[in-house]
Amino acid sequence: MKPKRFLDAFLDHWPAKVLSLVAAAGVFFFYRASTLEERFFSVPLRLQVPAGLAVSKAYPRSVRVTLRGRGESVFAVLEEDITVFADLSRFSAEGDFRVPLRVTRKGSAVGVGPLDVRVEPAELRLALEKEAVRSVRILPRIKGQPEHGYELTQYSISPVSVEVTGPRSAVQPLESVGTEEVDVTGVREDFSVVVPLLRENALVRYPREASVLFRGIVRPARIIQGFEEVDLISVDLPQELRIAEPLPKGSISLQGEQLALEAIPPGQLRLIADCGEVRRAGVYRLALKPDVPAGFVVLKYEPRELTVTFVPNPKEGSRP
Repeated sequence: MKPKRFLDAFLDHWPAKVLSLVAAAGVFFFYRASTLEERFFSVPLRLQVPAGLAVSKAYPRSVRVTLRGRGESVFAVLEEDITVFADLSRFSAEGDFRVPLRVTRKGSAVGVGPLDVRVEPAELRLALEKEAVRSVRILPRIKGQPEHGYELTQYSISPVSVEVTGPRSAVQPLESVGTEEVDVTGVREDFSVVVPLLRENALVRYPREASVLFRGIVRPARIIQGFEEVDLISVDLPQELRIAEPLPKGSISLQGEQLALEAIPPGQLRLIADCGEVRRAGVYRLALKPDVPAGFVVLKYEPRELTVTFVPNPKEGSRP
């Protein structure tokens, strides 16, 4: 076939032929696309921040990664072999910047093909601010109550302060940082526990210590407890005399260990009227003294004095 005839034949009905080629290509790529697999997962977002600056506004800590390729390739990739980062190292001043997210591959993700890696979002708007560093005190957070009858009398933490770093606007107003809760529920003896520091602001970091050692001292609880309806009794009363009227009840307020106070049986507390100086019938004003078990401190008792009338005691066998 002569060249002219070949060219004429090629150009004959050329629009239809072009459409046929486009359609064939579309079918080919559609087929290829329909045979590809997709896989989704999240990976931590890493930032490359220049020295002396810090990110000053919240940003997503992880991003969504889509892998698209042949099934054996897509599912052979380990998540930890995909790294997503935002490079801010070229900036040297404060401000807001729009930064694209970049992907690096390693390990199982290297040499795999065909493999398309997409990140959502594709870019971020990040704010940079001057970095500040300062030392602040640590305040432990305590919850719960020791076992009944015990109390947390003292505690200490080590260290007592921590160095924090982050954007100037977040670090400068900071006076203290807290710990995670120290649960003292049910304890009855001294204890030590390592407690992580709280990060209430994700932009503030602890470059050194991230936890403290909490030491608690637990002792039996000491309380004050009042006792009513305490018996008043007389001692050393001469046999020939008796008290004319029944003695009233009194009250005593004691301080001591809670469990020991709660274990005092009824009748073990008394107020004593010493009648050793009474020699004949008549009206006397007697001082009272508390009679309590050892180990307790008497804070108060009533009455402290009592007016008592003594009368002759009928002899045995005589008529009243």
